[in-house]
Amino acid sequence: MAEFKYQMHCHTSPCSHCGRIKPYDLIRGLHEAGYAGCVLTNHFYNGNCGIDRELPWKKFISFYEKDYLECCKAAEKYGINILFGIEEHVGSGKEILCYGLTPEMLYSHPELKEKSPEIWYKTLSALGVIIIQAHPFRQRSYMPDFGPLPEQFVDGIEVFNFGNLPDENELAEKYAATRNNLILTSGADAHLSHVLSHGGIITDKRIITSEELASILRNGEYSLIKE
Repeated sequence: MAEFKYQMHCHTSPCSHCGRIKPYDLIRGLHEAGYAGCVLTNHFYNGNCGIDRELPWKKFISFYEKDYLECCKAAEKYGINILFGIEEHVGSGKEILCYGLTPEMLYSHPELKEKSPEIWYKTLSALGVIIIQAHPFRQRSYMPDFGPLPEQFVDGIEVFNFGNLPDENELAEKYAATRNNLILTSGADAHLSHVLSHGGIITDKRIITSEELASILRNGEYSLIKE
């Protein structure tokens, strides 16, 4: 049976201020690592974004769509699937990953400027988007309040993040083990192309659309890469 690997957490420049990966480098890195695709999860409005927040909302979103389309264009040569997502800061250093998202959804919801996990979950879950808390137990100086978000504002958590310390991932695993209703994900948190080969999910079917990704996550039709 064929297996398809998807990277679930990566950042490109210029949308992510901390990202150092350009579209072609992203695709080449995924191809060399044997991945069938990725979810592009650039830092968004309240996070470490590289786009001017003073721009009108639709112009701001257009940079994310442009970067996504450039990655899709570069991916055609290799038959790699690029899916749209984002990573957003929702307060106190806590961040969420949005899967099953499209640029059109963002264009229509300027209320997502708010740094509120409640608004993000209420708005996007109604559209079928899956909200995952990124690296919930990461401890850094810029994260004053580490730990899980209230469960009513997320569908799951990232239990493996290559940018974490091992004990931070272990805490996420232990937390997940006490709850059987969470969607669990894994990702490289790649800001440089050489780490794209770490983390992600494996499925037995190719994922082409955001709706397909959301369905696979919701139905548990995948396994995690934890290395």
